[in-house]
Amino acid sequence: MKMFKWGFLMLLVVIVVIQFIRPAKNASQGSSPNTMGVYFPVPANVQSVFERSCYDCHSDNTKYPWYSEVMPVGWWLAKHIREGKRGLDFDQFGGYRTFRQYRKFNDIIEQIDKDEMPLPSYLLIHRYARLTIAEKSEITRWCTAMRDTMKTRFPLDSLERRPGGQRQRRD
Repeated sequence: MKMFKWGFLMLLVVIVVIQFIRPAKNASQGSSPNTMGVYFPVPANVQSVFERSCYDCHSDNTKYPWYSEVMPVGWWLAKHIREGKRGLDFDQFGGYRTFRQYRKFNDIIEQIDKDEMPLPSYLLIHRYARLTIAEKSEITRWCTAMRDTMKTRFPLDSLERRPGGQRQRRD
């Protein structure tokens, strides 16, 4: 019985101590010059969907829920946000190389079509982020239009890069 009390006390001490080890917050210090909207005209309806359903994990504008203050949940959220921004960062989109911007428009379309984004785990708590059929259609149409615009502004081979920087061969 004494061993149980000692173990419980140690667990309690660890839980209290880890509350002081906090990850940095994902918060913008102002508007980024590389924000997607600076380079691509985002209609208000699409922008509002991005802000509501995507920005928490894919921008510098995360709105943190109360439970993010409880460790280790805060660590898990910070890791999730870092990974989300590594995949797509709306605030750094203009800084991407041309072929990566083009590929990201394709990725957005694909993930929306497959219902991969927003993540089901995110939607469990953030029901307001769920996309309607109309919203999915608006995003897909807009991304397709931006991708088509890029095709007219840039040589096609500059948009079709393979991983590792190799260009596709045209035989």
